[in-house]
Amino acid sequence: MREELEFSPLQPILFVIFSPAIYYLFSYKINWFYLAHSWLVLILTLPLLLFIWRQLRITLLMILRKPAVILTEEAITITERNYTIYWKDMIDVYLVNDGSPAGGTTAPKNHYITIVVREPGKYIKTIKNPFTRYYRWYTRNWWSYSPFEVSLMLVRGDDDEIYQLVLTYFQHFRGF
Repeated sequence: MREELEFSPLQPILFVIFSPAIYYLFSYKINWFYLAHSWLVLILTLPLLLFIWRQLRITLLMILRKPAVILTEEAITITERNYTIYWKDMIDVYLVNDGSPAGGTTAPKNHYITIVVREPGKYIKTIKNPFTRYYRWYTRNWWSYSPFEVSLMLVRGDDDEIYQLVLTYFQHFRGF
């Protein structure tokens, strides 16, 4: 039994929107001079590049037809973060919203499926990116939720149906 949940087609839009800005930033010789010799421009450009790298990675995964989330009898795999978490190591799975107010906003709400594991250190050690690994390790006890989550904005489909599917897999295959 295996379920594959595809990426939402809205994910590459941010990369497409920022592509002209990136082209403009890196296309002129004078900009290269500023990038090479100004720490302020470098400090302002690095967060933009990190944000764009995530969107580019998601776009490449979509082009390669990789699913966003893979549910099997043994584990859940989140391809965007390259996590594989086994059902037997999970304590709980629950739905969390991003905290935006319900009334009067036009921005879409982002929901997360939060995964609480028995030994978070075991899974944090498997994270390949050293900055992400350090961030997850350092902040693992600060929040009331787990450092492992699935953003439902990444996945195509209804948030409630996706959550119910993940919850069903969790309840059937966790193995007490």
